[in-house]
Amino acid sequence: MKKLNLLLVIFILFAACNNLNEAKKVLKNEKTFTSDEFLVKKKEPLTMPPDFDKLPLPDSSTNKSDLSEEEKIKKILKLPEENLIKNKNSSSIEDSIIEQIR
Repeated sequence: MKKLNLLLVIFILFAACNNLNEAKKVLKNEKTFTSDEFLVKKKEPLTMPPDFDKLPLPDSSTNKSDLSEEEKIKKILKLPEENLIKNKNSSSIEDSIIEQIR
């Protein structure tokens, strides 16, 4: 019985010491170091491009790009017309199927 009481007292003292260490950390206000998950990385400053002093000749590349842009616009505008034609055909097919069902 005495051994059991002694063992119980030792266990309680051991648990109390562990709790005191945790309380010491809290009272000391030790800050834990976190990972760099939200660290903002600095970037190099912006620099001028190497050919900044060279100016392009007027109308050298703008005409080509304008033509290609116009062609792109025409292509885009042609696509919906074809889609509309397909949609009309599909609607007529749908109508014929509905008529056959009735």
